[in-house]
Amino acid sequence: MRQYASYGDPNPVDLERQRRNKMGRPINKRNFGDTSGGGQQIQVTADTGGGSGAGFIVKQKGSKRFSVDRSGTVGICKLVTGAPSSGEMRITLADSAAGTYFASKISGRTCTVEAGTGTQFSTGDKVAWNTTGAVVNESIEITNA
Repeated sequence: MRQYASYGDPNPVDLERQRRNKMGRPINKRNFGDTSGGGQQIQVTADTGGGSGAGFIVKQKGSKRFSVDRSGTVGICKLVTGAPSSGEMRITLADSAAGTYFASKISGRTCTVEAGTGTQFSTGDKVAWNTTGAVVNESIEITNA
């Protein structure tokens, strides 16, 4: 049996759905959009069905799911750390020594990383990210426009 809570609202809230829909702090919308014009938009490698290539985030659906545009084709992609196949995308980050990392989960201020060539952070570490520059052993820079 489902439990409902009204909280003084005439429309009840499904408590099961309320518990499971936890995304964390969403990414700021200024980081979404076409990367060809420059700015702070996050650049991704994605495969929306026509092969892997550069793309950009249109909308965040969850901490690991995004609506992504790649060459005019928009699709929902799952965040992965390996080479993206159909319906997948990858976000690349760099530390202060230009070592690479891949995001396995991302929120508004932090991301969980998998180490590529970088040595400042280990796989599974939760690290602060930004678009302006990495700080030694504190933050990493996300690949942007």
